[in-house]
Amino acid sequence: MINRTWCKDLINFDQLSDALYVNKPTIGIVVGTFASVPYIHLQLESRLRHYQDTPILIHDDGSNKSSELQKLCLQYGADYEYNTVRQPHCIGDLTAFAGGLLWAKSKSIDILVKISRRWLFRVDFINDLQKLALNSQYATFCSYTTTFNFGFRTECVAMNVAQWSRPGSFEQIIEPIRTPREIFVEGHLHNIARSLEKQNCARAKHYRTTHPTTPERNGYAFWSLMGNDRMRKSSNYLWHDANSTADYAQQAIQWSLPYSVNNFIDPNGGQGIGSPAK
Repeated sequence: MINRTWCKDLINFDQLSDALYVNKPTIGIVVGTFASVPYIHLQLESRLRHYQDTPILIHDDGSNKSSELQKLCLQYGADYEYNTVRQPHCIGDLTAFAGGLLWAKSKSIDILVKISRRWLFRVDFINDLQKLALNSQYATFCSYTTTFNFGFRTECVAMNVAQWSRPGSFEQIIEPIRTPREIFVEGHLHNIARSLEKQNCARAKHYRTTHPTTPERNGYAFWSLMGNDRMRKSSNYLWHDANSTADYAQQAIQWSLPYSVNNFIDPNGGQGIGSPAK
């Protein structure tokens, strides 16, 4: 178990060479959560059924469900970390990115997939992501949503660990954590992805010429598995903008987990959405 205080300089990272992927990259997953024991149970069961050899970290933003979450992680062989203090709204999401990158770096993982607690994969996505990484040589893999007109989504995003952990990029992630303020997380991370795109190797630059996009959707290789509308249902995953609590409950029933619809109504377990950053 790991706890995070976010109050000191964390680590200095070596610069990365030009080539990102020579062989199939290794994948790790971090799930950002606050409480949400039923949703995390689904996440761990999905991993067991679809990609059980993939390392996974559950990152909790200082909820009072730490003991329950840790118990689940021990049961499923997952790593667990938590913030010692609950972060302001939206900042807690950033700590999952930062904590996940530190964890992935320590395990020599090539690509970290950050998913939100209610983004539940129902398929094995590992080979699909590995192929995209090898073909594109990009540092970031993501999608956009036509419904909300976001050019970058944070409920599911994959990041090259070495690139995103470089001092300039990592410092941009943790700066709002150290001095909390209101930020638009999607835009903040999209700008980091755009800066990394400017450092693309020759193969990645060629990939962009053969896979052109608009300025609002640049900075990453489009991960088609995510679709391009977060309000459209997919057989690949569940997501709360497109799926109901009944859908999550039905998935739990199919996997013989002891939850009903009522267990999924309030993911925060009555602890509210958190205070805004000041």
